[in-house]
Amino acid sequence: MKTTTLEGRGFVTAVIRSIGARHDGAHDLVTDGLYVDLRRALRNPADDPTMRYRTGLDDDVYEHVLNTPGACDLINRTAVQLHLLVDEVPVGRVARLTVACQGGRHRSVAVAEAVGRRVWAAMGGDYGVEIEHHHIDHPVLPSA
Repeated sequence: MKTTTLEGRGFVTAVIRSIGARHDGAHDLVTDGLYVDLRRALRNPADDPTMRYRTGLDDDVYEHVLNTPGACDLINRTAVQLHLLVDEVPVGRVARLTVACQGGRHRSVAVAEAVGRRVWAAMGGDYGVEIEHHHIDHPVLPSA
């Protein structure tokens, strides 16, 4: 697992997970909060041989995902929902978002990063955001 931490002056108020829905036990990680499944929403960078073995943390893959038609709207709407949830969670607790794609290496990683940065910016950097990528280091899955 890899984690991106966006530091805040205060404690962490949001935890975002990226997962690969086809990995065993992936849905055991979905414990509460919001859930977004990207398998039918965005094109899969793994279909492009030049991106197949890269991840959503790589600039070209990240840009590919964000430039998919509808991606920015989905990211913005999800960030608004998570920010609203953060405002409702009692002090000392965290709001959670799980972002899923097929293998957890491309789309879910890029979208989780983008949402996390938008939420962190919307909070003015006052509170921290953690972005956990649970399947980023797993092997690329064969097509379904």
